[in-house]
Amino acid sequence: MLQTALDFLEKCGVWGLFAATAIEASSLPFPGATFVLIYGYLMDVSTWQLVAISALNSLVYVVFSLIPYYIGKYLGNLTQKKFDEKKVKKAQDWFQKYGEWSITLSRPTGFGNYISYISGISDISVWRFGLLSYLGVFPWNTLLLFIGNYGSLETVERFLAMTRKVGVMITIILVMAAAFILWYYLKKNKEQKQHI
Repeated sequence: MLQTALDFLEKCGVWGLFAATAIEASSLPFPGATFVLIYGYLMDVSTWQLVAISALNSLVYVVFSLIPYYIGKYLGNLTQKKFDEKKVKKAQDWFQKYGEWSITLSRPTGFGNYISYISGISDISVWRFGLLSYLGVFPWNTLLLFIGNYGSLETVERFLAMTRKVGVMITIILVMAAAFILWYYLKKNKEQKQHI
């Protein structure tokens, strides 16, 4: 069964890799990293071709991550109409000042796809969002392709198991950091209101 799946993916060629990346970047639940590793394993290309494929694949990711970004932008406009505009603007400014690098840092984690929505809601410029996304995706794509290309199928499976564990840990840390920041922000607002 596994060999049949590998044969099918090999027949799809690099277009199958781009399609898998597009599906994952559009924020649908899809194991994109698995496909990048498998395609790295299947490809018989030079080092520079692998880097070029990674660069193109990263560009595909950024383009398709604009779907959740613009959905987030639409949701951000709705929240401004329903909530206190000053508070929404303050939260957006905070994310633009401190949270932009989370776009880059979260891309290898399971949280990376959801940061596209948050970026849209926070009204990050589309060019800045694209650049920060590319900076996070390109090294990750390149690493996955190289591990797949230079490893065995067992290496690919071990790496996937390890990244799932690390991804869960990073996601937990990001959620805890966001909860702490929210708690701190709410506490500070409460103290300011008490002094008034």
